[in-house]
Amino acid sequence: MSNANVFDATTADFRTSVVARSIETPVLVDFWATWCGPCRALTPILDKLTAEYNGAFVLAKVDTDREQALANEFKIRSIPTVMLFKGGTVVTGFQGAQPEGNIRRFLTQNGIEPGSAAPVEWSADPAERLTQLKAAVAASPERDSLKLELATTVLETGDLDEAARLLEALPAAVYSDAKAVRARARLGLMRRAQQGEGDGRYLAGIQSVLGGDAPAGLESLLDVLREQKHDEDSPARAALVEAFQMIDDEALVRDWRRRMASVLF
Repeated sequence: MSNANVFDATTADFRTSVVARSIETPVLVDFWATWCGPCRALTPILDKLTAEYNGAFVLAKVDTDREQALANEFKIRSIPTVMLFKGGTVVTGFQGAQPEGNIRRFLTQNGIEPGSAAPVEWSADPAERLTQLKAAVAASPERDSLKLELATTVLETGDLDEAARLLEALPAAVYSDAKAVRARARLGLMRRAQQGEGDGRYLAGIQSVLGGDAPAGLESLLDVLREQKHDEDSPARAALVEAFQMIDDEALVRDWRRRMASVLF
């Protein structure tokens, strides 16, 4: 993977490329060797995260066979050993090939969060934006946020089956993202509307929520629920839950959750 934020560090340039640079940008230093199996397992994870974090930190690779002076200076006794430099000094580190989740937590614990990629002007037209996003995902498959954007755009175009596939295939890092949760809820409501079954008020309520008139839609669904409140499989109850997950207004959702509870209990 070609990434400007990953580079080889040597004894000759270490003070400049790592120590001095860490005053402005955190530097993760990976002490490794070509013959080391755990090093080979760790490398793609570090490369992936460096690309995803987009400049929030940089990754310096030190081949301990070639740079024995550096390995001795930092008392490297086993590899891989990873050290984090911030402010011109080592602040912490870890040894061994760690799972991706552990390394993410390590970065978060040390105040390193994903950097923002350069802003992209996506087309306002869903079909054109879909073409843009497919190309972007193909060019940067490590950027999970693009996969989520692609899934939500496919949903916007009305291809519910493909949207469902993409949403379920999202990596764990973004699967539980609020935007992904809202998209899955919208997908559920769109499927209900597509099926066209049930009370007219029920379908009208779903269409109102999908169309942006949440209060009117929730009122219609709650009216239906009053008649179905003893039915644990009530479609109106399920639709309300999905609507609450889809609506990005915490105060509104809290109010209507209370109203729903008063009907049920």
